[in-house]
Amino acid sequence: MIKISFWLKNPENKQDSLECITIDNPKKVLGGKISRSFYNCEVYVPETERKQHLIYGNNPIDALCNASEFVKVYLQGLLNRGCFISEAENKEPWESEKKDPFVNLQEKIDGIKNNKSIPSEYRQKILEILKESFGETIIGDRLKKAIDN
Repeated sequence: MIKISFWLKNPENKQDSLECITIDNPKKVLGGKISRSFYNCEVYVPETERKQHLIYGNNPIDALCNASEFVKVYLQGLLNRGCFISEAENKEPWESEKKDPFVNLQEKIDGIKNNKSIPSEYRQKILEILKESFGETIIGDRLKKAIDN
């Protein structure tokens, strides 16, 4: 399990709080919507309606890397909304830059779409699960747009 602790200062309410993001160990997917041997990581993030997100990969390392990218995009979104992120121990600000998180998202979606090592029907299932995972949210809408292009 990976735990990332940080201080989050939200400019809207001018309060800061100690937050943490947890990436659980990769687990093999047994049955369900994906019947091939895939792995998933559970990612727990603060400040969302749905705190637990399942992130998939072809093997445990892919699942962990994809979960790490998910966290990166999540934190980038916080920065873009004007939040400040600092070290947990000394509240020293993280060195980071604001960047459009959807550029990274589009690259990842294109990577799934063009991955020839995954059979076509499985790629479609993965993309459909991604669409369903975020529902009717800003990220969900952008994700659907990226998948459908």
